[in-house]
Amino acid sequence: MEVCHPMRKKIVREILEVGRFLFDAGVVEYFSGNLSVKWRNKIFITRSGSPLPLLKPQDVLEIDLNKPLVGKPSSEFIVHKAVYEKTGCRAVAHAHPPSVVSLAFNLKGDYYEPVDNEGKLLLGRVPILRVEKPSASPELAKAVSETLKEFPCAIVYSHGVFCASDSLKKAAGLITALEFSARIFLQK
Repeated sequence: MEVCHPMRKKIVREILEVGRFLFDAGVVEYFSGNLSVKWRNKIFITRSGSPLPLLKPQDVLEIDLNKPLVGKPSSEFIVHKAVYEKTGCRAVAHAHPPSVVSLAFNLKGDYYEPVDNEGKLLLGRVPILRVEKPSASPELAKAVSETLKEFPCAIVYSHGVFCASDSLKKAAGLITALEFSARIFLQK
């Protein structure tokens, strides 16, 4: 049962706003990406298959970590949960920014080093994770959660990016900063 708590309303409103923002920024298409916020012993996460630009309050599931899983959260729930278990972050955003995905295909190393000043300041080095199963797998959850202990963002080769922060808006902002930086890099 969902709690009608002022904090829940604030979290749901933030998830809806950020979903629309990421779509408008062009870093997710209609059915891609997922968002979550951790509050106390709960993870608020987008429902599987819910379109980020048109999220409604019922598309945000409240998962109590002390109870069996109820509902159908995003398939990437395993990754979000692992990130919360390994880091002190409060929010995780996952998107499929086209320039970032393209950039990873074009780089040979394990890191992306921004060439633009803003990218350097906001992102620093961004790890590129190459895993056998790059979607919703225990391998991905482990790789992303370990990486986000040290870095704010992780690029998943052929898939997209996960960013973690103390706020969902900041995590989403890091995604758009990474996309902007990747566009500059690819055009140089």
